[in-house]
Amino acid sequence: MTRADRLLALVAELRGASPAPVPAAELARRLAVSQSTVRRDLGMLARAGLPLLVERGRGYSVRTPTAPSVSTEASSLVAPVRDTLTEAVRGRRVVRLDYTGASGARTRRDVEAHGLVTAPYGEYLMGWCRTREGPRLFRVDRVGAAYLTGRTAAPREPHELPALLRVPLPRRPADEPAPAGTRRGGTAAAGRAWTLGRLREVSGRLTDLLAALRSGGEGTAAARAVLGHLAEWTRWQVAAVRAVATGADLEFDGDRPPFPDAFDDDVPFPARERMIQDAMAPRSLAEIARDLHMILHAASRWAGRCDAALWRGALPDPAAAPATRPLADLLAGRGGPLAHIEWHLDRLPGGPHARDARPSAQVTDCPLHR
Repeated sequence: MTRADRLLALVAELRGASPAPVPAAELARRLAVSQSTVRRDLGMLARAGLPLLVERGRGYSVRTPTAPSVSTEASSLVAPVRDTLTEAVRGRRVVRLDYTGASGARTRRDVEAHGLVTAPYGEYLMGWCRTREGPRLFRVDRVGAAYLTGRTAAPREPHELPALLRVPLPRRPADEPAPAGTRRGGTAAAGRAWTLGRLREVSGRLTDLLAALRSGGEGTAAARAVLGHLAEWTRWQVAAVRAVATGADLEFDGDRPPFPDAFDDDVPFPARERMIQDAMAPRSLAEIARDLHMILHAASRWAGRCDAALWRGALPDPAAAPATRPLADLLAGRGGPLAHIEWHLDRLPGGPHARDARPSAQVTDCPLHR
């Protein structure tokens, strides 16, 4: 870790814990350095303007920042995050972020800042991520710290930034009903847009998870089993929804592995799950993840192109016939394939409910088994 990255991480740790103090020993452990290095770095940050508080016997904390002028690399690190991002956009600068994704994984990103946009439930930095080599949107409230690197953002052609033209719709809490536009009597455009936004969000969470695992994140074995489970069940769920919507036969997307003949019989959930894990066993984690991404991409393409009439009224629920639900709820609402994926991602290491999950029972605790 370079010194700039260490200072970035140090500021992010203090702001993330604010207003609670963090002992020097704990900061040293998190950054994998000595306590003397932590104290030296904090002294330098305090001299640069970081509003640092020292509580004897408890550690270090930061006050609510004032708003120093963002004119140098050092001042950008200790200024409020949004001020640094605003300066990056104004000056077309490359900014280094300490960023926590939707999955809970923390990464450092070098981003060419192209704009700030406000959405109903958050503000986003639009930029070209040099770390991922592609256009990305970053929620400002998930940026732990930001640092102006001194480099200028490269000019980008309009076709290079298609993702920046779409702000993701905010994630709806699981216990809230779908927006009015997705229920009976709502507009077809609202239901379709909400569903496509949820598909993009879930795909993004999968991408963040894989990036964290490639960076040495914990939980690779658990993720492999869970993604194998998700690939096959999502394939079935999406195919079933599409079948009830169009009246056509089941048509499976992605790269489906071969299964024994008994797989199509009425077998108990644990037996079916063993068949899924056995079929996925020869595949690598990347191959399983690619299969799941293919399924979500196919679902997104179908949802974007299907007849607008399907988004009005209600359709039979494949999982709870003869009940009916709007198409948007079948795909993106509670009990649908996207909610199922998020339930598992939330319980993988780094997810918001990881502490509540039993690692050995990640699949057997699945809501589809209840």
